[in-house]
Amino acid sequence: MRARSAKSFGWAAVLIAVTVQPISAQQSAAAGVPEDLSLRAAELLVGKALFLRGFYLSNDLMYDAAGRVQGSPKVGDWTLAAVNVQKAERRGAGEIEMDGVRVAIRYNVDSNEFVRHELKDDKVRVVVKDPGDAKQLETAFAAMFSIGIDPAYQRAMPDYWRHYFDPSLAWPKDGLNGQTIYFLYGSADQSKVEHRTEAKYGDFAVRDKVQGAVQMRMVVDSSGAPERISVARPLGYGLDASAAEAMAKWRFVPGTRDGSSVATGVVVEEQFSLMQGPR
Repeated sequence: MRARSAKSFGWAAVLIAVTVQPISAQQSAAAGVPEDLSLRAAELLVGKALFLRGFYLSNDLMYDAAGRVQGSPKVGDWTLAAVNVQKAERRGAGEIEMDGVRVAIRYNVDSNEFVRHELKDDKVRVVVKDPGDAKQLETAFAAMFSIGIDPAYQRAMPDYWRHYFDPSLAWPKDGLNGQTIYFLYGSADQSKVEHRTEAKYGDFAVRDKVQGAVQMRMVVDSSGAPERISVARPLGYGLDASAAEAMAKWRFVPGTRDGSSVATGVVVEEQFSLMQGPR
């Protein structure tokens, strides 16, 4: 992707429990029964570069027949919300289960690409109610998954990611509207970091020994507060979101022009290292 895309039924009368075994579309065809088109639609997701719309971090997800998630699963950064579906099975007449693994996204600076890394120990189970019509189920899948980083998926991201994918995107109205923002070195004395909050390392990034620097663009307003934070050079594994959260708490000595404090555009960096040295 290039940057800037067993159920059991208790029969009380005779105390018999019947287990419904998962059935694949191929097994149905081999048994001489009509092809299960809904299951076939689910099996077509195997091998696709899927992302969970809603950026869910829970590994056990339930959806209704329209593709709406059930409950309130934990959410996080999109770089931790990818999934590789490895198999799809029917679980009774009314639902389909897809099993796979979570995938983390790492940015490769050399190739300018986002690369998928399977978190093989992080198993994911997605169950969706079958509406009984394959076309309706495909519509539900479109509401559940993005295949690649599609435009709708980008629009659902926080501003710091949206402006990475589309730098021309207008910022919401804020206190900087109407102000001159000095971006070029020499046009104003640049702002300087006065207080910084350290970004947190995520568990997956620690486990996979992800290290590197996240670069962020921002505007430091005339009071020294950071505004309009966006990713300039990503790292992935949720570390970009961690950096953005931390940098929103940074404070600066504001830049000046002709002796007056002004808003300045800056690029700052957060270094993620498993052996933190002195700054």
